[in-house]
Amino acid sequence: MSAALRSSSLLPAAALLAWCWQAPQTGLAAPPALRITAAEVQVDAVVTDSSGRHVPGLSKEDFRILQDGQPQKIAWFSYVPEPPPAAGDSPPGSLEPAAITAGQVQRTVAIVVDDTALCLESLVRTRDGLRKYIERAMQPGDLVALVRTGGGLAILEQFTNDKRILLEAVDLLKWQYFGRVGIAAIDGAEPGAGGREHPRQAQPEALDYGYSLAALGTLGTLDELILGMKRFPGRKSIVFLADPLLVKPALNDSLDHIADLASRSAVSIYTVDPGGLRNVARQQADKIQDLSSAGQETLDNLATRTGGLCYRNAIDIAGAIREAAGDQSGYYVLGYSPGEGAFDKNPGSAGFHRVTVRVNRPELNVRWNGEFAGVPDEALRAETAPANRTRERQLAEALASPFAATGLKARLTSWFMDAKESGPVVHSVLHFDARELTFVQEPGGAWSAKVDFVALAYCGVNQNGTQYQRVVPILLPDDVYRRALKEGFVLSVDTPALDPGAFLIRAVVRDWASQRIGSATQVVTVPDVRKGQFAMSGVVVKLASNDLLKKLAKPESGTSQDGGIEESSEGGPAVRRFRPGQIVSYGFAILNPMLAGTPKRPQLTAQVRLYCNGKVVLKGGEFHDVIPEEGDPTRYVAGGILRLDPALVPGEYILEATVTDTLAPRGTAQVSQWMDFEVVDPAAGATEAAAR
Repeated sequence: MSAALRSSSLLPAAALLAWCWQAPQTGLAAPPALRITAAEVQVDAVVTDSSGRHVPGLSKEDFRILQDGQPQKIAWFSYVPEPPPAAGDSPPGSLEPAAITAGQVQRTVAIVVDDTALCLESLVRTRDGLRKYIERAMQPGDLVALVRTGGGLAILEQFTNDKRILLEAVDLLKWQYFGRVGIAAIDGAEPGAGGREHPRQAQPEALDYGYSLAALGTLGTLDELILGMKRFPGRKSIVFLADPLLVKPALNDSLDHIADLASRSAVSIYTVDPGGLRNVARQQADKIQDLSSAGQETLDNLATRTGGLCYRNAIDIAGAIREAAGDQSGYYVLGYSPGEGAFDKNPGSAGFHRVTVRVNRPELNVRWNGEFAGVPDEALRAETAPANRTRERQLAEALASPFAATGLKARLTSWFMDAKESGPVVHSVLHFDARELTFVQEPGGAWSAKVDFVALAYCGVNQNGTQYQRVVPILLPDDVYRRALKEGFVLSVDTPALDPGAFLIRAVVRDWASQRIGSATQVVTVPDVRKGQFAMSGVVVKLASNDLLKKLAKPESGTSQDGGIEESSEGGPAVRRFRPGQIVSYGFAILNPMLAGTPKRPQLTAQVRLYCNGKVVLKGGEFHDVIPEEGDPTRYVAGGILRLDPALVPGEYILEATVTDTLAPRGTAQVSQWMDFEVVDPAAGATEAAAR
């Protein structure tokens, strides 16, 4: 059965945006959560030596804690240790995504670029530093988001461990001509003796309308971001990059609110002024800690009050982000009973409390996150408790979450193609397990079920997302139903790809009866074919049939109707799960080679490589057997078969295909695409098949 999908709006944009940051992260295994209750207040503290290294092994007797200047008895004490050191920075250019589950997240970092408060030279330096961090320092267990204050929170700016998405977002950072600063931060120069000029501390040119509207917008972005990060486990980091922004008295309440929310959410803010060497003569130190004067700048204020660090005139932006991420482990959690009068059930009349942590060893330094409004967590939860989760909210939360929902086991496969009938599209297929659906047997013997299917596609922060939704009824004869229980189902959708770039595709399926939800995400690179550029489609991988063993297979054309539902086996292109010793076929299309459309044939060579854990395990020889597509001389197809070694180790593999046009100019002569697949243990596969 099949049904056409139509573009539609599932939820108002503002509501979906809010849930993007507030969606619950099911399955996260967290250390003891920080609490601010009438019975106990907990704060986290980082202790470092004179070199900035974390200091473990302290006891609660080494600490003193004060609330509003009054000593408190430490009643609860623990230490969250640092993980083993990483094996080193990721090699440059290693951008293959590694699948990550909620339980595998080790560090959560939100990078906030205040693009309305960055001069052009700082923005260029920021982009370079972000690229360096993502390409070389980001680890497989890192969950990272890149947020722009000038563009607001965008769905594409969700937390991910896919470096390609983050690099795409970095490339979209542009200087805002309407921002608070100009091409460069202004150095106020005053005439000196002998007519010479001496530098004064650089300050950005600010537009102030009584209230700093830009600053309020920036603080609002931080507020929403901290609220969304609250449900992630452990200590989290926000790295805030901006040119200096002075605190105005009217912003004090906003800063108090951010400090309170950061304490309750275990979030520390690390502020980075990416000004480089512009002001080193006056400011010798890069890191300023524990600044609390009333006239301090916002960058110092935010870092100090939330337990982070402030990097002035930062030269190594990538290093600052790496240090902020590493600061999440190796910290102490201190708890005390606040006593009577510290809390008020009415949030509107509650006082604000400041906690101070001291270490009884003068050679050590301590930073902490412990300012809070006098309202217990329970009162805040009661005030903001959500209503019953509607169908729409369930789907929205699953769409927004950076993790896969596992109520229904789902697997998403997407690839780019450019067919004459459809034009450039991203073809996506979502496979899900039929055994987890709720089927009802009808009087005639057929079996029925119903699912929601929603798919979202985004290409760039500034691009509108494409959304599809459909309620899909399923009605199967008994024999088809029993086969479906073994093979599962596939739902498909085509997304127009008019502009090149990295597409983030997210699909969700929901069983109407049980309300179980499955979701999956994939990133697809769409080449630029708008002006006849040399390119290739995605690679389709599937188990070779007897017919395909006799001749090379033409790649899938994706001609099934959007939303069509069909049975699928594990060896199909949707699931791509194979056993050692099996024969796998692959195919792809070649677009716009040189001399296409002329009597002369293009000179094309192709080669495939097989990767496992970033290492080449198989390098195929070059082959020239490409076939022109019937009726279209600008398109060719190629493919082959791959016999999996019987001794192949089970795991995740990537098949990369590279095509070289020997007639094309240098720099445009080679294109590549890839597809991942899984090799499973034959014994485990047999056991699962028997269970089915």
